Amino acid sequence: MVASVLAVKFRTQRHVLERERWRILIVIGGALWMLVLLPWTFWGASALTGESSEFRQDVLVGVVLLLTLGWVSVPILITGLDDTLDPGRFASFGVSARRIMAGLTVAALLTIPVAFFVVFFLILTSVWRDGGAGAVTVAIAGALLTVLSLVFVARVAAMWSTRVLASRLARGAAIAMIAVGLALVAPLAWVLFSDGLDAVLENYLVVFLDQAAVTPLGAGMSAPNAAAAGDWWGVAWRLGEQVLWVLVLWGAWRANVTHALVHPKFRGAGTRRREDTIIASAQRSRIRGVLPPMSVAATAVRSRLLRYWFSDPRYLANMMGVFVFPVVFIALVMPVTGLDVRWSFAAPVLLAASIGWGRHNDVAYDSSALWLDVVSGRIGTDVLRGRMSAIVAWALPATLVACAAIVMWSGLWHIAPALVGACVGVLGLTLGVAAVSSVLFPYRAPAPGENPLGAEVGSVGAGLVAQLVSSTATVVLLPLVIVPLVLALAVDPRWAWLACAAGFAMGPIAYIAGVRVAGRAYDSRAGRLLAAVT
Repeated sequence: MVASVLAVKFRTQRHVLERERWRILIVIGGALWMLVLLPWTFWGASALTGESSEFRQDVLVGVVLLLTLGWVSVPILITGLDDTLDPGRFASFGVSARRIMAGLTVAALLTIPVAFFVVFFLILTSVWRDGGAGAVTVAIAGALLTVLSLVFVARVAAMWSTRVLASRLARGAAIAMIAVGLALVAPLAWVLFSDGLDAVLENYLVVFLDQAAVTPLGAGMSAPNAAAAGDWWGVAWRLGEQVLWVLVLWGAWRANVTHALVHPKFRGAGTRRREDTIIASAQRSRIRGVLPPMSVAATAVRSRLLRYWFSDPRYLANMMGVFVFPVVFIALVMPVTGLDVRWSFAAPVLLAASIGWGRHNDVAYDSSALWLDVVSGRIGTDVLRGRMSAIVAWALPATLVACAAIVMWSGLWHIAPALVGACVGVLGLTLGVAAVSSVLFPYRAPAPGENPLGAEVGSVGAGLVAQLVSSTATVVLLPLVIVPLVLALAVDPRWAWLACAAGFAMGPIAYIAGVRVAGRAYDSRAGRLLAAVT
């Protein structure tokens, strides 16, 4: 069975590379990046050799913690780049997890990233040469076990993220866990802001790394230090802990594979409706004056998209993703680099830009309803207006709340008009660009029930083109509304009112123009649009 699974993997990858040349560039770029890092790895190992054993242990444990974070987050974000062995694809063959797991495990280990990190950790084992052959042997064992744990934790994270986003109950539990996580991280961010990076590194980091060294994450890197000190009982329980951790991760991965082989893809539970709630909710909103008057087609599309944004895992994943960069910038980048408080004004701007730019392939996510919109006549402008207004319905309030929070935290109330105007302008400009890009440069997106954070096979090349074009247009246009904000912060607060006027003028104009241009392109490209996204 192992040979069969490997044959499927390599044959599928060969066909994909032959059909889509863009993937070859990605593979070559990744390989070159790894080759460039190898000399630096040798240099780092040489530098660590002359340090104390405790310092070597702390550095290696810190490296493993950072790599674990990367192996957890990267597969979640781009797991679709290698979905040739998605367990769900084997469900129709009637195979069991017991038969297929050996093949999946070997296939997961036979990849370029795994080969690189095996070499990476084996090079780092040389830092324990002064501890004798026993310490080096223990270091090699710990390095191999660490690589296994990284591979398996990536598989578990990717599969569990899909299951969590597919269930409403699981999504609620995940949101609660994220809230708890933010509550736990908040004290660290506060300490970074109040004490500074140097004080944190001096007083807290060493203690944290010492504690992490006895956990399954760092046990493989701390075992050589115990061997060098002659503590063989410490070596035994550390390596045993690492082995147990690897087995637990492999078992969790197998449990997810078992679930994928016997459960159909989640498409939503559905509810029985006695009336057309899509049209009814849209009409109620219009009657209350929440929205400007729109056609029935536009209100229907808007209501449909609002339902997606608050129930569809694909849209929820996109919504959560836009908050990552602003939070990381405020909680980590600013305190670590010691930036001035005025830099915090970049967070709401990043939020608005992330929301707008991220919609550059918005039409493709509605591929199942796209047929209905196309056969309803030449209503492209109504469709785009409904789609974009559904985004504005949650994006604008979120951006304004972020602006208010930053202004209250920084105390720079006299710059508030500039920040609000810049964010409105950025949101309008990026949504206008996204509306045009989603029609002119569409590519296949995850269908309902698919991994919401993955990429469709065959869409990498088109995706790179669309992202490059939309990014270029965004970079060219955003200075029109961002430069006055920068001048208000760095030169003279009186620029704030010009920034406010520029944002409130250019944002809506770009938004309306983008919707109209995209609507006309939607009608003229309806057939090609269907072919591109379905």
